[in-house]
Amino acid sequence: MAINQVSSSVSPSDFYMDQAKKRQEEQDEKLASGKRINTAADDPAGLQISNRLTTGISEQEAYANIYQNQVSLNNIESAQLQGTTDLLQQNQALVVQSGNGIYNSDDIAALQAQVDANTAAIPNASELGVDNVDLNAPDAAQAALQGAQQATDANQAELGASSNAAESAYRSTQAAIEAQSAARSRILDTNYAQSTSQQAQNDALLQSSIQSYQQQLASKNIEKLI
Repeated sequence: MAINQVSSSVSPSDFYMDQAKKRQEEQDEKLASGKRINTAADDPAGLQISNRLTTGISEQEAYANIYQNQVSLNNIESAQLQGTTDLLQQNQALVVQSGNGIYNSDDIAALQAQVDANTAAIPNASELGVDNVDLNAPDAAQAALQGAQQATDANQAELGASSNAAESAYRSTQAAIEAQSAARSRILDTNYAQSTSQQAQNDALLQSSIQSYQQQLASKNIEKLI
């Protein structure tokens, strides 16, 4: 039997009523789910494309998380570097203060204790070369502190550039996610205006089929009575 050919055992009114019911059920499912494609049979090609878009969206979301995490880590490290900068600046001020000529040995010892406490709070003091700042050699101490400050500033600049790049990449991934999500929505989501119109047509067709079926039954009953 050819496709769409009505079986001789099924009356045309029965066939068209069944088809109208089927289309009505399909439209009802699309309106209820909000999805134009609920099974592969609805649109095989569309489902494949939407699956590829979903994979792409998942990948972009993973990259977006990586970029956000990178910015968060950079912010933490930047805060630590700012703490180092504050301590280095305090020590530079103490070096200048110790050399004004009005402090005695006890005063210098108190200032040295403060310098040592600040230095102990710097995580990478030895790497920066300021782990042994001696107020008795103010010129050398100041030079070491200035060198450490320059190195810290350079690290801050690198972190800033890294964060800017990560934030730019994050914005790009968000734009890609939005574009792919919109494309997937156009494929998958129900067009309510179109579906509602189609549902109204199906309802009218179903009612017409029911009326035709009822008329056919009435005719048969009359024929039997005759």
